[in-house]
Amino acid sequence: MKIKTSSGSHETQREWVYHRIKLALMTGRYQPGEKITLASLTRSLKVSATPVREALRRLAAERALVMNPNRSVTVPALLREEVLAVRAIREQLEGYAARIAAAKIDAKRLGRLARIGRDLASARARADARRIMWLNEVFHFTVYDAAGVPALTDIIATLWLQSAATLNLVFRPENIGRYPLATQNRHNQALLRALRRGDGRAAAREVAAEIALGSRLLERLMRAC
Repeated sequence: MKIKTSSGSHETQREWVYHRIKLALMTGRYQPGEKITLASLTRSLKVSATPVREALRRLAAERALVMNPNRSVTVPALLREEVLAVRAIREQLEGYAARIAAAKIDAKRLGRLARIGRDLASARARADARRIMWLNEVFHFTVYDAAGVPALTDIIATLWLQSAATLNLVFRPENIGRYPLATQNRHNQALLRALRRGDGRAAAREVAAEIALGSRLLERLMRAC
C-alpha cells in the first residue's frame, strides 16, 4: 500500500486522507467494534471534514467500515463463519495470483522480495507487530502485482481491507507470542524459492499454507474471547 503525501488540491488531499485511514486499519490501530468519529479524524489528520467524510464513505462502500445512523463509523468484527469464508476465498485467489506471478516475476522484484523478507524476519524476531503487518502486506502484494492482473490484485486488496481489523487480533501484544513467526518465515522463504524457479504450484501452496496458519490461530483466539 502506497501512502500519498498531502497537498493543497482537493483530489490529492482526499486520496491522502483515504490512504491514511486505510493504513490505520491495515496496521491494527483500530480494534474490531471500535467507533471512529468524523471529529476525531479531522483533528488527528488536521484536515477539514469534507475529505474525511468522503474517505469514510468510500471505505464503507468497500465494507472496511460500517456507517452508523449517528454519523459515526464502526470497525467491523468478523464472525467465525466469515473468517472461514474469507480464508477459503483468499487461499484460492492469492494462490492463483502467486501461480501466475511465478511465470512472470522478474529479477528486480525477486531481489526486492528477498530484501523485504529479511526485514520481515527481523521484525518478527523483535515481535514488532505494526512493522510485521506492514511488511507482510508489502511482501505479498509485491508477489500479486507481479501477476500483472490488476483486477485480481484489487479484489485481494479489498478482502485484506475488509478483514484487517479482525485478523490483526493475532498481533496484539498479548497474542503475538503465540503466533508461529518462525513458521511464517519458512513459508515466505519457500515462496521466494518457488518463484525463483518458476514453480507456480509450489508458490500457490506456500501462500495457502501461510493463510491457513494465521487463520487457525485467529479461530483459537476468537473461541477464547
